[in-house]
This record gives sequence, C-alpha cells and structure tokens, in this order.
Amino acid sequence: MTSLAAAPLPVRVACVGDSITYGDQIADRKRDAYPAVLERLSNGRFHVGNFGVNGATAIAAIPFRSWSDTRACQEALAFTPAVVVIMLGVNDTAFPNLHNRYPDDLRRLVERFQSLASTPRLYLCTLTPIAAAAPDAPVNQTIRETLNPAIRAVAAQTGADVIDISPIFADRADLFPDGLHPNAAGAELIARTVLATLDETRTPATALQPGAVPGPVARSIGHEARAAHFRASQWLQDHPVPDDLADPATAWEGHDLRVPDDIADLLPLLRGVIPDTTPDPYYAYATLATALARIGHDTVFLDADHPVAWREALLHQLVQQQRIDARGRGFWGRGDDPAALARATTYALHALTAAGLTP
Repeated sequence: MTSLAAAPLPVRVACVGDSITYGDQIADRKRDAYPAVLERLSNGRFHVGNFGVNGATAIAAIPFRSWSDTRACQEALAFTPAVVVIMLGVNDTAFPNLHNRYPDDLRRLVERFQSLASTPRLYLCTLTPIAAAAPDAPVNQTIRETLNPAIRAVAAQTGADVIDISPIFADRADLFPDGLHPNAAGAELIARTVLATLDETRTPATALQPGAVPGPVARSIGHEARAAHFRASQWLQDHPVPDDLADPATAWEGHDLRVPDDIADLLPLLRGVIPDTTPDPYYAYATLATALARIGHDTVFLDADHPVAWREALLHQLVQQQRIDARGRGFWGRGDDPAALARATTYALHALTAAGLTP
C-alpha cells in the first residue's frame, strides 16, 4: 500500500458507500455530506470524491442494489484514488438470508481497489446505528454482532485499516432525525473521525492506547468479541475438539509471575505479531492471557514509551484474526485441517475468557 505521507498533495480520497455517504436527507449535501466536510476540514490536503449511492449494498447478489454494479463504482475506480474509505452494510441488514455472502463480497470490493495502479490505502468503516435510540433493536444487534465483526475480519485479511464509526454514535439519537440518516452534525462527526484516522496513518500506526476507564471503543470491542465467541461456539458444534489439548493454565506452573516483563517474549502478540517459529499461535494467545490475568496489571508496555490496555488489545487482535465461513460461523487457525482449526479455535476462546470476556 502507498503511504499517505508520501502521496502527492492533495491526496485523492474516494469515499465509497450508500445514502449515508451520499448525504441523503441533508439539505445541502454537496456542502454538508461527510465527504465534502472531510475535504473542507483537510485544508487543501485531500481532494475527496463522494461515491455514495442511495440504497447500495456490499452484497453483490442483490439485484439493482450492489454498489459494485453502479456507475459510481466505475467512476471511483477511474478516480485513481490514493485512499479509499468504504462504509457499506447498513442496507445489507435487510437481507439476513444473504449475510453469509457479506464478508466475501466486501473483500472482493477491497481487492478490486487494491489492484488499481494507484495502489490506494484502504479503510473500512464500522456502521452507523439504525434507530440509535434503540441500541438493542435486532437490526443494531445484526450490525454489532454480524456486520461489524465481518468488517474487522475483512480488514485483517486484506491489510486494510478500520475506522470505528459505530461507537461515536452511542446515545446520539439526536443526530438521526429519521432514525437512519445522520444530519449535517452527524456527517461532520463522521468526517472528523475519518480525518483523525487518515492523519494518524500518515505515520506508522500505533497500537491501541489504554483509557482510564472503558470508553466507546472498549465497549465496541467487547460487543464484537462476544459476537466472535458466539460464532466460534456455533462452529465448534460441528467440529470435534481433539482430545490431546494442553491446558494453557499449566504452562505457568512453577513460574513466579510478578510483572508483564516476565513474559516479554509473548507481548508482541498484542500487536498481532506472530513469529513464524511459533508452532501454535493461539495456544500462545491463551497462555499470554492466562499469565497477564494472573499478574493483574491492566496496562503493559510494549516498549518504554508504548503502554497498551492488554485486554482491549488482545480482544482486538482475536476479533480481527477470526475467519468466517460461508454460514457466518467463526473460527481461528491457519490452513484447512479441521482438527488444527478446532484446536486453534478452542485456544482462542480460552484466551477470550482469560481476558475477562463474559459471553
């Protein structure tokens, strides 16, 4: 991927999406839709194209709805962007029987942009709520438990970055006058969130930073980790777990664990760095979580100036690394051997539990 820092100014940014990107229901959408606000806030650094299409879906099998079949898609590809920001999925909630196709179709869209000669950097946005005043409504559960985790998984598979839009609208029903479309103030909030992420990635990305108390991002990761746990539990119902699994808790028998530095060789897992020499990375995640829970520190240092809230970071890594099958169930592991995947998935679930996740 190209580096934003090296891209010539103004950087060409293609905003791909549905009516929320288009700016439907905003009185002056050409000025106040989030792509227009993003360009204005960039102070000349970004040239932003709005390629939102009302009613568009990421799922390709929906007639007359797939964003990939629109003229906007052709125009976005011809835009030769250095950056592509994709926010598609709100309309896909209306087709639950096709949700198993959402991850693959979103991935194909990402790869289509990645194949451009301009080699753009890709960003996938989690989704805005529907009827934000009712966060536990079934449609919002679908967004939280099915689509947002799929977005994170596709990002991990393709090397795209994630812009976490969902949590910024917690308790902000006032920004959705019709229950679906953000108003101008909501669009500006999206634009500022996108801008902050683009600016952060103009330099090498840093890992998650700890907060004094759990905030919206922590709550979002927790929701998605619980959804990942549920999907994996469903997957394991049809995939027997090998009888010879080692108990990760026994890895530390006889060890006097006092501080995170005592397990320094495992801490890079919190960055998603899995050495090729690690024979079973998910067993390593499980032993790491077990050890950190025993030590009792909420924050660890990946280097002298890099503190990380380890539970949030571990959940983040495991959510991103989960693979999703055609039935929407989740599992972890490399390759295709069912026994190895069942082993890895069991260890990943152990890591989630050791990190304090309550399914």
